[in-house]
Amino acid sequence: MQAVVKPNNKANELDIVDLPKPTINKNEVLVQVSGVGICGSDLHMYAGHSGYDWIPYPIVLGHEVTGKVVESSNKNLLGKRVVINPYIPCGECEYCLNSEENRCDNSQFFVSKKAPQSLQFGFRKNGGMAEYIAVPEDNILPVPDDVSDEVAAVSEAIAVGLTAVEKVDKISGKIAIIFGPGPIGLGIASVLVGLQIDKLIMVGVPGDEDRLERAREIGVNSTFITNDELIEDLLEFNKGFDMVFDCSGHHSVPNTAVKVLKKGGQLVLVGISTSEFPLQMDQIVRGEIQIIGSYGITKESFQRTLEYASDPNFPFDRLVSSSYKISNAKEAFDAALNKASGKIVLKINK
Repeated sequence: MQAVVKPNNKANELDIVDLPKPTINKNEVLVQVSGVGICGSDLHMYAGHSGYDWIPYPIVLGHEVTGKVVESSNKNLLGKRVVINPYIPCGECEYCLNSEENRCDNSQFFVSKKAPQSLQFGFRKNGGMAEYIAVPEDNILPVPDDVSDEVAAVSEAIAVGLTAVEKVDKISGKIAIIFGPGPIGLGIASVLVGLQIDKLIMVGVPGDEDRLERAREIGVNSTFITNDELIEDLLEFNKGFDMVFDCSGHHSVPNTAVKVLKKGGQLVLVGISTSEFPLQMDQIVRGEIQIIGSYGITKESFQRTLEYASDPNFPFDRLVSSSYKISNAKEAFDAALNKASGKIVLKINK
């Protein structure tokens, strides 16, 4: 079978190779892959980002995976359209017992916080950028009939956004800003629009114009390009915001967010960077500002995402900008690195 393999951690190296078709073990299913979304973490690995030196190269990339079950001991699953949950939690630690599989480190403690040990497919195990993938039966979720393969292929990324949104207070009647109009930022926007937030702003940098246009198509009320007067421009639009989602990972955003948030406002950090950022403690304390980190998904948030995907109020279909055949994977990765306006999907077995 054809597969997209990252051979090492060197920048811009990607191979299309022929691998044996997987065989399934007890309690596993074989999924014939139809589509895989290209995630920011896939791009970081492709670009040789130092923050991904823990990946066991060579590895088949891809953790945003949809397809149909073609082999299983459970005959009721055969032919079912599914998505794949990339997490294999231990099921026994305090986080797993609280349905927080995205925090599971198999009961280990790390002073330096890393990607959870539960994060497997496309990271520690071969992922779904291949014609077939074998996964435990517990790692598949059924796709509703009215959800397209393209939306299913990016539903895991949308679930990352939903996981972040569910960390804040109620959405109705609130005003929010999203920094970073990349795929996760646009996914958060689509969730907030579906949940009927009152007003939604998105901020990008020069070069993000196409992405900001897609944000407006999704339902974002207004967009801004970062400049020296950004804080003044935002406060002219509205005197204080209820919540800020940072999907850019840029170290300047938290300081900006604290200035434009209302007292009691919430800052949710979703973008990843190793940079440090300074914040005035008195502003956090006097403003009762909450700063929250959000990472990955849970099985529950993934399931809710698929339920929302059947609701026309959630504009998930507007997130996909283009698709490529598996044989053109390198072209697809380069397009995504070049700030594609939305999610890019690799079509496989099509």
